[in-house]
Amino acid sequence: MGRLHAEELASGEFVIDLEQQLAIHFQSNCYPPIPSFMIAVAQEAIKAVNDEQYDLEIELPAGVQFRNSTTITAINAVDGLFLSAWINRDED
Repeated sequence: MGRLHAEELASGEFVIDLEQQLAIHFQSNCYPPIPSFMIAVAQEAIKAVNDEQYDLEIELPAGVQFRNSTTITAINAVDGLFLSAWINRDED
């Protein structure tokens, strides 16, 4: 995984569009690559966690399951899809 590459993508400095950032991240930072049909799940998870809705249930695409369920919590999606670079952190 390319943590620094993910942080560069998330900064928006090189690629502004979140969907494109995630597509690049899934294909070049993740092994095996994460299918692009998971981008919508990632976008929803990022928004929910940044809004502190960690337990928001997100519907998974057809044929995808997480722990025998067709839904995943936002925080589990962030962890499982390696999205921490897109999560806002309080700077204290």
